[in-house]
Amino acid sequence: MIDNQEPNRWADLDPEPGIVRALEHAGDRNESDDQNGKRHWSENFANACAVAIADQFRKSDLRKKRILPDSLESGTEPLTPLGSGTSKRIDVTVTDPILGLEVGASLKGLNFRDGKSRYFDKNITGRLYELGDEVRLVHEHLPHAFMIGIVFMPLASVADKTERSSSSFANAVVKLRERTGRLDAALAGQSSRCDMGYVALYTTGEEGYPSGIIRFLNVENPPPRRGRPRVEDTFSLREAIDEAVARATYTKSITWAEPEGDDN
Repeated sequence: MIDNQEPNRWADLDPEPGIVRALEHAGDRNESDDQNGKRHWSENFANACAVAIADQFRKSDLRKKRILPDSLESGTEPLTPLGSGTSKRIDVTVTDPILGLEVGASLKGLNFRDGKSRYFDKNITGRLYELGDEVRLVHEHLPHAFMIGIVFMPLASVADKTERSSSSFANAVVKLRERTGRLDAALAGQSSRCDMGYVALYTTGEEGYPSGIIRFLNVENPPPRRGRPRVEDTFSLREAIDEAVARATYTKSITWAEPEGDDN
């Protein structure tokens, strides 16, 4: 008998090829490396993740748009014109020749434990300030551009603190949620907020799972305080991009009422 059920546990999941390639491109991951080494690893990993995400956009309903980056060889973080002589490097972009930037994704990583606390979220405030500045600049010039913030974390971040504390993963979800969701694109005070946010958990091969498994949690949804989120509460890479595209292209339909009939 063929089992067509979806995987419902992390142990049932298969590695995502694009993330496997990203980890291979980043090279050996050494927790004892110095800051420069960790930064270099994180940059390489983010660049390759950007290509993996762009590849999924190229399979979506936006595939006829110009989607960058094309590949690691062609360069990453494309310089995107925003108008008024201003440009910004954005990790992943979906642009229209007339409308300009329609969808952008900014990637941040909390890939290593802090040397003293051994927590993954020590630098989360700085990362989210960077994200807010990037999103604000885009929205000030292109208010209707749909911006997605994605924070990447190793699976070990779900259990890096004591039983009395929320995990670094849970904290990242809460913090990113506070900076996600614009009430009105016309409100200047909302410009630094992402339109959608995800925290992406990936395996490095050190957690008892194959390297390259990844799941995305939409920050609108509650995370577990400690431990892995349930598979059914998360998205694969393809599912996350499909959800983001559906949200970015959603338009409210209008329901018309029947008029009063003419009296004869």
